[in-house]
Amino acid sequence: MKPDDDAAASFVVRIWMERTTNGEPAWRGHIRHVQGESECYFRDLGEMRGFVERLSGVRMAGRPTKRKAT
Repeated sequence: MKPDDDAAASFVVRIWMERTTNGEPAWRGHIRHVQGESECYFRDLGEMRGFVERLSGVRMAGRPTKRKAT
């Protein structure tokens, strides 16, 4: 299925591994919205997913987005 041009959005995602203070591996990442200037760093895929959902206005199907405690 070809996406509708009005509904399509492009993102560039970079993911890398860092060591935590106790030496454990942890995945980190950066995502940038190509059509705009929005970007964010994330520590888990839930944060990346939340960024895409906020920019697109569309909630993704599947597992619920991880929410930060307030």
